[in-house]
Amino acid sequence: MMTRDALRAVLARMEASLADTRRNLIFAERALSDKAEAETIRRRPKARYYHRRMSRWTGADEAEYRRILDDLLSVSGPDLDRLQRKIERQNAAIEALRHKYGVNEERPLFSLW
Repeated sequence: MMTRDALRAVLARMEASLADTRRNLIFAERALSDKAEAETIRRRPKARYYHRRMSRWTGADEAEYRRILDDLLSVSGPDLDRLQRKIERQNAAIEALRHKYGVNEERPLFSLW
């Protein structure tokens, strides 16, 4: 049996670890998206410049972006899936510990920073 202080410390460490894993997943997804966008811009240069309020991103650009993103996800998808499974395991472990010791306090909200 754990004391309340030890339980709080363990839960805080577990929540911090979960937040780090979520942050890593978000950063990995964002990096893939940025890489796909940069590759799309590199592959499809624009010949004309329009007014600054008009988007130069066309439907063909979007289709190319989706193709590139799909290719990148097919390569790094297993790593993202592994991170997602780790998040699910950490979340389940936190819930099991909270249930075992009857902790009714609200869980901290997830934030990027």
